[in-house]
Amino acid sequence: MLLRRIAIYALSASILAGCAVGRTTVDVSAPQGTNPTAGKYVRIDSVQDKRTFSVKPASADMASLDPNEDSSDASKARAIGRKRNGYGKALGDVVLPQGKTASGLVESALATGFQDAGYIVVKQGDPNFAAAAPVTAQIIDFWTWFEPGFWSIKTNQKSELQLSGDVGALHGEQTIKTRVSESKQVVVSSDWQEIVEKGLAAITQRTKELVSGK
Repeated sequence: MLLRRIAIYALSASILAGCAVGRTTVDVSAPQGTNPTAGKYVRIDSVQDKRTFSVKPASADMASLDPNEDSSDASKARAIGRKRNGYGKALGDVVLPQGKTASGLVESALATGFQDAGYIVVKQGDPNFAAAAPVTAQIIDFWTWFEPGFWSIKTNQKSELQLSGDVGALHGEQTIKTRVSESKQVVVSSDWQEIVEKGLAAITQRTKELVSGK
């Protein structure tokens, strides 16, 4: 049994490290809600990415980019995680495909949360846009990381958002924080997508709870 677990750990560590060289692109599906047939109107005016990226992160849960790769604002906007080897050394980046950003995913998660709470979310050009209650958001934290362990590997995703508006129980500026984790014996590249999508679902649920006053 011990030898089997050692073998599993070695395999998992090799999988983490094997795809770690260079930047990896992972596609993520944003939450998609449906507007209720009746309700008050809300518009999300902006979702600003205010994350701070560290050059040499002290821990895996801190946003960072490989200094050997492009670290422009465009790359930061797509960044969702950083790969590490079995010893915890920071390696290649994990980014969204061209055309997708962390702020875009978060905006969809927030919109779905408002819809689930009974609000009609409208966009520029839609009827009632001007009369809709405005909401803005800032992304303080949105990051994904893996923690190799002897018995298992834990996948993690966390977020911190500052919402501003006057909708339901949301008054002024309020903060949403989420964190989801899963333990796996062996991880593959698709686990990045899975844990990020679960993190987005947590944002949707927390938004619904916030505006509903729960």
